[in-house]
Amino acid sequence: MTYRLTTRARRDILGIWVNIAENNQSAADRFVDLLTHRFALLGKNPYLGRAREDLRPGYRSFPVGQYLILYRIADPGVRIMQVLHGRRDIATLFEQ
Repeated sequence: MTYRLTTRARRDILGIWVNIAENNQSAADRFVDLLTHRFALLGKNPYLGRAREDLRPGYRSFPVGQYLILYRIADPGVRIMQVLHGRRDIATLFEQ
């Protein structure tokens, strides 16, 4: 595996699945599959996402639909820190 998920990222993914599954469980499953494929892609190509030093040192981001994967480059691969909805005020979340 070229990526690892933090506990926070696992909670985020579960929350996303639950939110989508309220209307369509198959769509929720497909979206989590898409996220998993993007995690693997980032693990193999860690510099695909843009640098997000504005949030935390070493953070990078990569969009997937309406969501944003926040990750750090690790050895090997990447560490997925969080998965957030892109409409959230992400900068404010990191000020706390």
